Amino acid sequence: MSRLKSWWSQSDQFDWVTTFLRQRGLIRSAQVILAIVSASAAWVPLTVLATRRPSATSAIIGVLIIVFALGSIYFWLTRWPTRRQSGVAAISGMLATGGWSLVQPSAAFAALICTALAVTGGYIALFHSPRLLMLNGLVAAATATVAVSRLAKEADLATAAAAFWLIWYPNFSVPLIIWGVSQAMATYVERAEQDPLTGLLNRRAFTEAVASRLVNHTAAHTHLAVMMLDLDDFKQINDTYGHSAGDRLLRVVAEVLREHSPPDAIVCRAGGEEFLIALTCTADGVAPLASLFCDAVARHPSGVTVSIGTASAELNLLSTADGGHLIEDLIAVADSAMYAAKRRGGNQAHQSTAS
Repeated sequence: MSRLKSWWSQSDQFDWVTTFLRQRGLIRSAQVILAIVSASAAWVPLTVLATRRPSATSAIIGVLIIVFALGSIYFWLTRWPTRRQSGVAAISGMLATGGWSLVQPSAAFAALICTALAVTGGYIALFHSPRLLMLNGLVAAATATVAVSRLAKEADLATAAAAFWLIWYPNFSVPLIIWGVSQAMATYVERAEQDPLTGLLNRRAFTEAVASRLVNHTAAHTHLAVMMLDLDDFKQINDTYGHSAGDRLLRVVAEVLREHSPPDAIVCRAGGEEFLIALTCTADGVAPLASLFCDAVARHPSGVTVSIGTASAELNLLSTADGGHLIEDLIAVADSAMYAAKRRGGNQAHQSTAS
């Protein structure tokens, strides 16, 4: 029951899957694939309208499906949807498919149409939440029940039972397989982005997270601040107490940084005994936070201290085409400021303003 509850409460996957595709240069390939899927959705209604005389209701729904499919082709080839647009498209597709099945004069053809809901189910399983997937399942169940009941009367019970299985097999297995793949992707992304010792982001994931934050930050914030933190005399700790003690200390410091960082801060282990923190803030919000980190680490019973270098830049400068390079420049400035803090004796913060 707890696993079912955990599955049901999972959030929408659209944003992280989109980020995964975009970071790996796969957005265009995904657009082309989804445009091809949309084109295939128009094929059956086009064939039916060209070769039969459907009822007025069936013809109207068929035309709407064709128009929707053609519009989807254009949309997928020209842009990537927002999460809301994607959800609306999925719901429209499932309702149109279910509705077209219900108005078919042939029970066998109506049952065949129900299998197409596996396509919307698979899309939802990859991009959206279990709740939306459940809605697709309910539409499939309702339309399949109607179609199979009609088929039992038109043919026989064995044919209806076989049709029911043929409907549910793809509608169950396709979303299940795709959902399993999406969970494997999520696990891969999480592990690929984490530092295995501390559980913080690694350096590559940090840079990507900062770039993403620049397009989605608090409206009142005007600057991006980057802090480079380095443990003082860490080599001596390793030499005296061993690397296991050093690893434990790194985990302790990581936990301290998590505990005292603002909710929207991005925290990373940059390598060795170095940590990076980035956040958007106001111009005067950097220095107090750096002092807070210094004091929090120094108060820990381990007795370790940190030297912190901070750098900040106006957000409007980082939103340009060269924003990625400017972020790296900001990290370099913070690194230099950190070494300045070390030269002054450590256990302190030194601030440098990039702009």
